[in-house]
Amino acid sequence: MYGIWFRRVVAYDGLLPLMVWFTPWLASLAFPNRRGLIEMFAILLPVIGFLIRYVSGRRLIDENACSNIGQRWQFVSLCVGLMVLAVIDCVIVLLYVMPRGALQQPGDWLMFLILWVFYFSLMAGAMYPGRGR
Repeated sequence: MYGIWFRRVVAYDGLLPLMVWFTPWLASLAFPNRRGLIEMFAILLPVIGFLIRYVSGRRLIDENACSNIGQRWQFVSLCVGLMVLAVIDCVIVLLYVMPRGALQQPGDWLMFLILWVFYFSLMAGAMYPGRGR
């Protein structure tokens, strides 16, 4: 049961954000000098990722073996985590259109790392399957 939990957290909270972050890069390689396309991705991809994560997370919370109070806390954790992820997604996708040198300070990336660890921790708690009933 916990192996499935770990795989879900890694897939939805590791791989899905990576897909959102790298799609604009692939689009910039396939369609160079198409700034509008990347800006469109900056809007659409985080929203699509948010919806996928919300629907799958809500379904998993409803089906887990946690108490009702635990499930409420998991839902709050899911929502807060998704807001943090939306901010991270938007900034990372917009890096493709920011001027050269933007966000080049080590503290900038440290802040992103801290936000991502906070997000991943929230999602790990939100996706906790509970103990068998």
